[in-house]
Amino acid sequence: MSDLKTLLKTTPKYITILAKNGITTIKDFLQYYPRTYEDRSTIRNLNELVFNEKGITATKWKITSKSIFSRGGRRIYDIKFVDPAGNKWYITIFNSWFLASKIQEGKRYIIVGKPMIKMNKITFSHPDVIETEAPEETNLEPETWNELGIWNVQSETQTYNTWRIFPIYSELNGISPWRFAQKMRSVLDNVDSIFHEYLPNELLQKFWLPAVAETIKAMHYPESFEQQKWANMRIFFDRLLRVQLYSLMNRQNYQQEKQGFIWEEIMWDIVKEIVDKLPFTLTNSQKKVIKMITENIHEPKPMLRLLQWDVWSGKTVVAATSAYYTHKKFGGQSVFMAPLEVLAQQHYRTLAKLLMPLGLRVELLTGSVTRDQKLKIKKDLQAGHIHVLVWTHAVLQEDVQFQNLQFVVIDEQHKFGVKQRAFFKQFGAPHILQMSATPIPRSMALAFFWEFDVSVIDEMPIGRLPIKTKIISASEYAKLKPWMLDRIKKGEKVFIVTPLIEESEKMEELKSATTEFEEAKSLFPELKGKIGLLHGRMKPKEKEEVMNAFKTGKICLLVSTTVIEVGIDIPEATIMVIKNAERFWLSQLHQLRGRIGRSDIQSYCFLETKSKSGDIGKRLGAMEDTNDGFKLAELDLQNRGAGEILWTMQSGESDIPLEILSDLKFLEKIQDAAKWILEKYPDLNWLPGLKKYLEEKMWDVLA
Repeated sequence: MSDLKTLLKTTPKYITILAKNGITTIKDFLQYYPRTYEDRSTIRNLNELVFNEKGITATKWKITSKSIFSRGGRRIYDIKFVDPAGNKWYITIFNSWFLASKIQEGKRYIIVGKPMIKMNKITFSHPDVIETEAPEETNLEPETWNELGIWNVQSETQTYNTWRIFPIYSELNGISPWRFAQKMRSVLDNVDSIFHEYLPNELLQKFWLPAVAETIKAMHYPESFEQQKWANMRIFFDRLLRVQLYSLMNRQNYQQEKQGFIWEEIMWDIVKEIVDKLPFTLTNSQKKVIKMITENIHEPKPMLRLLQWDVWSGKTVVAATSAYYTHKKFGGQSVFMAPLEVLAQQHYRTLAKLLMPLGLRVELLTGSVTRDQKLKIKKDLQAGHIHVLVWTHAVLQEDVQFQNLQFVVIDEQHKFGVKQRAFFKQFGAPHILQMSATPIPRSMALAFFWEFDVSVIDEMPIGRLPIKTKIISASEYAKLKPWMLDRIKKGEKVFIVTPLIEESEKMEELKSATTEFEEAKSLFPELKGKIGLLHGRMKPKEKEEVMNAFKTGKICLLVSTTVIEVGIDIPEATIMVIKNAERFWLSQLHQLRGRIGRSDIQSYCFLETKSKSGDIGKRLGAMEDTNDGFKLAELDLQNRGAGEILWTMQSGESDIPLEILSDLKFLEKIQDAAKWILEKYPDLNWLPGLKKYLEEKMWDVLA
């Protein structure tokens, strides 16, 4: 196959621009799809066009004048035409001698643009002007010209950009959309030799899908909008099919039949034993999930379950109950994994309080544990003396051996990948429960987490009060001072959260947090020595010291960045002020808000913003209206897209439009296709093209 430069018949500069945008092969070029399309299939008379609405018309008469003048330092070309009725109209071109020079008297053109009235003149400002041919004098309508074949002259320009659905590409650092479209048209004949179908023909027919080559052609130059939509669906079908196949194969690989499995009766008395000793009453959602997990533990295949919970739903007790059952029924050990040491320590305290009185030994293994302590923990773990281990990602690859590992809990699942989960298979593929406090809309869970059975805890624990949320201005925040001081005197604590800062802006994060810290000290001089600062650039030990001071009451007001977003549990924290709240998405605001309201005391979240009206006020207003994280996640999906919510999605899966991710029937259709493929072609041995496609596109994406 010829190289890209030869096929495109272009310059080294053009090739360099393409390469900077990730286009280095003809295959890359053909997979750069239009951002939108124009309907150029119908040419209208001038009097049929709508002002300020893009349309396409044709000149039937010659140019009558062409003038050049300057205004504001710009050279302006004003070109006048007259239509058959004697109406005058103009094309105005700014600072483009090349474009203006192409329009010559005695020739005829098609104009694509928005007609406007300026200075009592009908004007097209900088339109697309396409040369064409027609009889010198005619009163025929454009539709009649087409019927007579007058437009089908030998003109490359005319064949690619008129009388059709025309593709509009994003401009690439100097390569204009129309130029890109012209080059694309010139290489479409190569599609059949470059793209080969990798899905079985039977599947294409079963699920009514166009072939790959047909799809590529229709994405660039469709014969109709219906054909383009059909091709577009194949593109997204393939992207999501990759995810589904990968998930299904990963599930099958992990869930191999247990050797010598013998079904044993479920002992609900064991569950009742721990539930009866809890200092609170479980919600119906918690009871339902515990029942599901207990039943999963008795099945011949290891459990793969994703537990979604809202920020206040109390998921740790569910996992603790299952760990207790696993040990009492099967003598199994359990592991709890957390992404951060502070969260691991919190899990350890909660689990120790729940399980140690019942006779289970719970230990904590993190990066800060001394060498001698680690050696003892590892020795006791291998001997079976430790029943529940809490550890962090940082020590995942350490040389740890278990006597009988049967249950794994991974908290904040989006921070762990397939490779980390696969680590546990060496221990006999224990049951895995992945937990997420980031509510994921049902359609997204269906699309991206199909290897897991999904459970949801969506009830507030008994005795908890919904958090009252209010949008405020900076001046209103200052007026809250007396009220906040009064609450602090009663033993309550306050979070002040600084704006979201990207990972690449660590120094800005420090600057923002430090500035807010100084402002807090200035606003609350009464709290001298009792205001703390927490940010991402602090060392783990420093963070731990600050959090302990906040928990014990040495600090009663904590200025923090989003490092508190996950897992911090301080019952006395009842007030949160989120500064510049418009810079956060709803899901993050909800996560932050979840750090308060963890007792029976009424809690308050204040969203400080510079604008309480318009789109910002409307979006933040959802926080005032609901404490339901799943509803807020749906709103975020409409505004952000999948990638931002999932955090870790890559390689094109994150730009799938809402209309696709919201189409449950379409997603179920993709699931059915994935099942069909693996049932007929286990391990894809008879589909080398699909296997290669997956290897090229997917294996490194979700790892």
